[in-house]
Amino acid sequence: MILKPTTNEYPERFEAYIGLMCEDSLIDVLRKDRNQTYHFFENMEEHQLEHRYDQGKWSVKEILMHINYVERIMQHYAFAASRNDDQSTIAPINHNVYFENSEIKSMSVDELLDEFNTIRNYTIELFLGLSQNQLLSRCGLGNNAISARAIGFTITGHARHHINIIKERYL
Repeated sequence: MILKPTTNEYPERFEAYIGLMCEDSLIDVLRKDRNQTYHFFENMEEHQLEHRYDQGKWSVKEILMHINYVERIMQHYAFAASRNDDQSTIAPINHNVYFENSEIKSMSVDELLDEFNTIRNYTIELFLGLSQNQLLSRCGLGNNAISARAIGFTITGHARHHINIIKERYL
């Protein structure tokens, strides 16, 4: 079982995501969240998916795309952490560039949900393949170091964070 990380395994800025997690088993929570996230978006009407709660804010469909690309990026960092790569530090993402080059208008929600399931399944397989030592290994240095297992809990917490925002501001 991959247990929730201790606070000394990640920078404070990740607490916003990891703190949303009350479960202790990473693989169980990744699977549970995969199903909940899929059904949450699957059951939305088209007008809900295109809704923005304010000018300049992402649509619900764009949030799903954001969840997908962030998880892909975090997979890379989890793998780097599992190899003790102190040269790989989680850097801020330039979301504007990702959106400008996404071609999201040509993607259906079904395609984004299929992509979500595929990405999440790869995340699960990544973590199933890591040893206890690899899960505790870190990428980055000093106050920016983060363990592989902390990244795993961040991935799920990130998706939950955005679903909470959708529930609070969009629906």
